[in-house]
Amino acid sequence: MSVTRHVPAHYREVFSAEEVQTTVHRLAAELAPWALRVDAEHRNQVLGLCILRGAFAFFSDLLKAIPTSVQPAFVRCRSYSTTEVLQPEDGVQVSLDDFDCAGRHVLLVDDICDSGRTLEVMRTRLLAHGAASVRTCVLIHRLRLDSVFTPDHVGFRYSGSEWFAGYGMDDRHRYMNYPAVYLLEGTGEK
Repeated sequence: MSVTRHVPAHYREVFSAEEVQTTVHRLAAELAPWALRVDAEHRNQVLGLCILRGAFAFFSDLLKAIPTSVQPAFVRCRSYSTTEVLQPEDGVQVSLDDFDCAGRHVLLVDDICDSGRTLEVMRTRLLAHGAASVRTCVLIHRLRLDSVFTPDHVGFRYSGSEWFAGYGMDDRHRYMNYPAVYLLEGTGEK
C-alpha cells in the first residue's frame, strides 16, 4: 500500500526511501564481518548505541539488517538548538542511559556527522568508560573543513550546508517519520 505524504513546497528530496534502504543494507554488509567476529571471538555481542533522537530510524533499520545479534542501547545528545534551524549550541549535551560498555565493542550510530563534535565527545567518553573499541556509523557525513571527526562507516556524503529532514531528522520536531531524506531549501549559506 502506497502512502501519500504531504511534503512542504520548500523541501527537495535528496535521498529517496529506496536509496536510503539500499544504503542501510550496504552499511550492514560492511559491518557484518566485524560484528560476527566480535560475537565469535569475544563471546559477547556488539553493543549498538543509538544517538537520540535523529538516529532512531536509521539505527532500527541498520540493526535489523546486520546478520548477528547486536544489543541496542540509547543515548541522548544535543548539539543544535531545538527551536532554530542550523543554530549550534555552545557544547554537546549528553545524557547516558544505564548501560555498561566496559570491555564491550561498541557501534555508535548517528543520523548525521556535521562538525563531528557529538561523535568525538561520545567516542572519547565510551573509551574512557572502558569500551574495548568504538566504531562509528552515520547515514550522512556533511563534508566540512572544520570537522573534528571522520566516521568509520558513511552512507552518504554531502558538501552543502542545507538542513535535512526526514528519516529521523527533523524540521522543528516535524517530518521525522518520513522515509526519504529532504533538504530544506533556503537554509544553506548563500
